[in-house]
Amino acid sequence: MRVAVPVLALLLGPAAAHAQAWHFTDVTAAAGLSYAGGHLEPVDTMPRNAAGGVAAGDFDGDGLTDLYVIRGDIGPNLLYRNRGDGTFGEVGARAGVAYTGKCSGPVFADFDGDGLVDLFVGGIEETPARLFRNTGDGTFEDVTERAGLGGLMWAFGATFGDYDRDGYLDLVTTHWTLSHSSRLWHNNGDGTFTEVTAAAGLSAALCNSFTANFADIDNDGWPDLLIAGDYGSSQVYLNNRDGTFRVATDHAVITDQFGMGATVGDFDGDGNLDWFVTSIDRRELQWDGNRLYRGRGDGSFVEVSAAAGVRDGSWGWAASFQDFNNDGVLDVFMVNGYVSPDFLPFNDDPAKMFVGNGDGTFAEKAAELSIADTGQRSGIVCFDYDGDGDLDVFIANNGQPGVLYRNDGGNAGHWLRVVLRGDPPNTQAIGARVTLCAGGKTQIREIRAGSNFESQDPAEAFFGIGAADRIDCLSIRWPDGRVQELEGVPADQVLSRCGIYAIGRRPSGPAAAPFAGDRTALSGRDSA
Repeated sequence: MRVAVPVLALLLGPAAAHAQAWHFTDVTAAAGLSYAGGHLEPVDTMPRNAAGGVAAGDFDGDGLTDLYVIRGDIGPNLLYRNRGDGTFGEVGARAGVAYTGKCSGPVFADFDGDGLVDLFVGGIEETPARLFRNTGDGTFEDVTERAGLGGLMWAFGATFGDYDRDGYLDLVTTHWTLSHSSRLWHNNGDGTFTEVTAAAGLSAALCNSFTANFADIDNDGWPDLLIAGDYGSSQVYLNNRDGTFRVATDHAVITDQFGMGATVGDFDGDGNLDWFVTSIDRRELQWDGNRLYRGRGDGSFVEVSAAAGVRDGSWGWAASFQDFNNDGVLDVFMVNGYVSPDFLPFNDDPAKMFVGNGDGTFAEKAAELSIADTGQRSGIVCFDYDGDGDLDVFIANNGQPGVLYRNDGGNAGHWLRVVLRGDPPNTQAIGARVTLCAGGKTQIREIRAGSNFESQDPAEAFFGIGAADRIDCLSIRWPDGRVQELEGVPADQVLSRCGIYAIGRRPSGPAAAPFAGDRTALSGRDSA
């Protein structure tokens, strides 16, 4: 039965297209994001050249995306609060997360189900990982020991997801070292975690891993696990739906040599999730570049990197599938480069912007779009920091200042941003799948608290829809398997949806469990 419900939306910016040609502009200083980064004792080692990153999330519940930036041990990490006027203010010390050390791979996620996003921060060498619980008053408390994560070392990256669908977000940590394998931590629902790596069937070849992501690649409603790893160690694990995984890595297909970063999305619009893994491209050394694995929808992949035009990325790090020009086709932005006297050809590698052509292929246009950044990159996040309806890019450089690139003219097409609020304890609806139909195209996104490479995009879904000013249908498959459908949703808005209840406005201040608005319970499906 369909039940009509009111549509209430939080509009953060105008939908009018810019008259200028599409390009990106460095607005780092104007946005208040200038800072110094680096190590007190610079040593040319792979761990120090790789560790770093940035996380994007709304820590204070005001509807705006904030940033947590890894700085290096030259000074404390930085928490930048989005002021909503195009600028950020640094509040790390006041918030209790000005952690100093050789940190890496931060992630925002609500691990305790109270409606507030908490913060995980990894570390290398002598720096242990930390878990900070959001107290709801703008500050965090260090709960690492209490949570059972004390002594967790050499964590380059992390991702959260509910692999057993008990409602609580579990944790995977990745470790680029032969002495530490990647690890799965089960959330016990009482604020603690228990390591279950071997018991869950994840002990095979998990060393030298960098980037993990939960994603439903076989379309059964359960999160599978994709791990991008160095030295040919990338792995595919399918969820057995009983708390365990099975190895599904086809080594004839999964052939990336130096898996670093990764991103998941449906680039060809067939309704199946695809997996892009960054690597190193240097043909004279027989290093043959990135991999794009096209998902078949049954848990298997086909390798289409060269045919799609995305293999050449130099020395790849973070990458993100996003629609940067709102044409309804996913693009890929990735950062590159390795600053070391031993690898001079890679020192000034530019970032790549692979723009989707709509036919399963991409055209590289970073220089044309003024975003061919040549800093010492590691992590990226893509988010609409200024609320104008297109996705901007923050690059977290290793040992150098970060850079914020504002997207100018990317909002020539219409858009929809979907921010879900699930029933506790999975209040961010991590693992939900959102399907949108508009302008004759069908697009899917999954909500994730995942990793691009030591970095995290916001846990939300952003769609470009081109000339269409209305969404024909919007389907939400919630993490517990329930499905809702909305019809006739206006474009150019931020759509907030809470649980299986009616759409409502997000309250100001720290996030409450429910939203305000109509609380009419729905059975099955509804229309707007």
